[in-house]
Amino acid sequence: MTDDPVDRPDPGREGPLTDDPDRHRDAAAVRESDERVRHSDPAVRARLRRRRRRTNRIYIGLGVALVVVLIAYIAMYFLPVFAVREVNVNGPQTIPAEVVVERAAVAPGTPLLQVDTHAVARRVAGIPRVDQVTVTRDYPSALRIELVERTALVVVDVDGAQHLVDAQGIDFGEGEAPPGTPLLTVGEDAQSNLPGIVRDLATVFDAVRGTAGQELTEVEVDTPASIVLTLGDGRIVEWGAAGRDQEKAIALQMVLEQPGETWNVSNPALPTSR
Repeated sequence: MTDDPVDRPDPGREGPLTDDPDRHRDAAAVRESDERVRHSDPAVRARLRRRRRRTNRIYIGLGVALVVVLIAYIAMYFLPVFAVREVNVNGPQTIPAEVVVERAAVAPGTPLLQVDTHAVARRVAGIPRVDQVTVTRDYPSALRIELVERTALVVVDVDGAQHLVDAQGIDFGEGEAPPGTPLLTVGEDAQSNLPGIVRDLATVFDAVRGTAGQELTEVEVDTPASIVLTLGDGRIVEWGAAGRDQEKAIALQMVLEQPGETWNVSNPALPTSR
């Protein structure tokens, strides 16, 4: 009679350590013993000491650097050596520098780091003629204000006074216009949209001056669709509404070679003269 095979545990095969707490403890003890043996090696101990010294030096260096930065910041924030002694104004053509300094309102002796440059820029930008302004700290003891002034595109008569208006349609007050700035006359139907009309005129002027090569002395806008230009030699150009400005400028350049005093280029395909 043959016996059925019976599975017997293989003494050379070990099950998972997690199945036997004793084996798990034995393995941990072996690893701990290996670690002690490894650290008992003089070469290993010397390498560990060098690593610790290098790490300590790094931490000490970082700490010293942070302390130096903190001390420098405190010194710059509070000590008078880094305080405002002068305010330098660059860029203005017509605005007096003392007006800019007064509007900046920065007290002498104020530490530079305590100066709110954005607030200073907002105050200076309140000057009507200022278009752009940048305020920067100029160490050790100066504040620098750089300006770009508005440029008049046209002059508008307001109650008998000449007001300067830039290409964005912003009226920045009375003043003497640069040579070659046209005088703008606006009809009642166009007065309510003066900024928009002036912005349209900016593209018209670019086309007339750049493409047609003509200077302008006066502009009359009775309605937004009726722009009439007076050239430097006194001839009249009926432009019509803004739009198709490059085509109109090319047509104007062609018809100006013909005799006449008044040209209509509102339809650039069919310019007329009289």
